[in-house]
Amino acid sequence: MNLKFRIVNTAIMSVLLSFMMTMFVTFINLGWSESFFINFFNAWKVALPAAFLAVLIIGQPVQKLTQKILKPQS
Repeated sequence: MNLKFRIVNTAIMSVLLSFMMTMFVTFINLGWSESFFINFFNAWKVALPAAFLAVLIIGQPVQKLTQKILKPQS
């Protein structure tokens, strides 16, 4: 897997996961209000870089573990 693919894949995965999780947690914690999107975007701007680093670090090990788990038995 080349570096360009890995960076783009990591960016897409971290944007989508951090967006969904941050929106969900913000809604669960604060409910719907006039300031929902302000609170959500404030949380998301902190979560996105953390998600990017997390996916960058654990992405390949998780792929290898998945391949090992799903490897056909001989």
